[in-house]
Amino acid sequence: MKTHFNIKGFLTVIGTLFLSVISFSQDAAEAVSAAPVAQEIPMYEKFGLTSTELFILMVSFTILLVIVVVSISSSTSKIADYTAKNKSKINGKGLLLILGLMVAPSAFSAEPLERPTFEIPFTDTAFWIVLSFDIILIMIILYMVGIMNGLLYAIYPKKPRKSIWKRWQKSLVDATPIESEASILMDHDYDGIKELDNNLPPWWKYGFYVTIVWAVGYLAYYHLLGGVLQEEEYLIEMAEGEAAVAQYKLDHPELVTADNVEQLTDAQSISKGRSIFTEFCVTCHMEGGAGGAGPNLTDNYWIYGGDIKGVFKTISEGADNGMKAWNTQLNGLEIQAVASYVMQLDPILPPLGQEPKGDNFIEKIIE
Repeated sequence: MKTHFNIKGFLTVIGTLFLSVISFSQDAAEAVSAAPVAQEIPMYEKFGLTSTELFILMVSFTILLVIVVVSISSSTSKIADYTAKNKSKINGKGLLLILGLMVAPSAFSAEPLERPTFEIPFTDTAFWIVLSFDIILIMIILYMVGIMNGLLYAIYPKKPRKSIWKRWQKSLVDATPIESEASILMDHDYDGIKELDNNLPPWWKYGFYVTIVWAVGYLAYYHLLGGVLQEEEYLIEMAEGEAAVAQYKLDHPELVTADNVEQLTDAQSISKGRSIFTEFCVTCHMEGGAGGAGPNLTDNYWIYGGDIKGVFKTISEGADNGMKAWNTQLNGLEIQAVASYVMQLDPILPPLGQEPKGDNFIEKIIE
């Protein structure tokens, strides 16, 4: 049977469809630009391309598929004609030569696309249309490959072979076929129940060997070569996590607020708080926090709260008695340091220190 494929007609249909897609894309782009509502991110931006680049990519891929369809169609037609005339003379090398000669001219007949200097509006709708068209072409290619495979099978019939999955499955279990079980039947007979001398399944046997090797390696690494055991590994990871959290807090001082502030007791933090207090706070609260224009910070009497959260909030946001808000000059970590320094000041009582102001914070807590 001789098959014919109208290449010119096929290319005419393809060209008409592409012109329709381009026209539709331009009309859709004009409609989108005229619409006042907000649009979703275009497909070409999602791919990190421009509208023109996506258009060229899709068109190039479609043209490639068309070339493949034409090549396979031409090759299938030529093979069918050739085998009908030379069925007795054809061999594998000759057939491959025909395939190469049929595919090569078609594959190299198209010239590469040149990138246009103008912008081509390629809308999402046009993208999906071209993609659908490409899927149809791929289905056509698969169908035609099936036809070609049928022609080749008619010339060179092959013996049926088990699939790769079947062969792999058989190698895993190494089971004896039912019809050959008589050859591995043992003499044991328990009330009519007989035993087969099957081999161990390879997957189980080699898996067991792997566990043995793993156990030896585990023992050598962790108990002979000083590998880090689970408990030690946990402690190391906890220390690394705490260091990472501390570093993150240093990198983001704005995260320290009156809600999550903690009283620091390490020497470095207290020293930092003392430096900040000397620079910004001594003018009103005097050396050591004894009090001057501002109240005494060393006794148990507080006007706006005597715990770390209250002191932090007063320093950060200021107070009605003239205390300014320092959050514009100091970050959260710095305010936390100076508040911690204030919390550990030694008491300076009158007459060296100012008279108490506010409520006794200790008695208030007890009440």
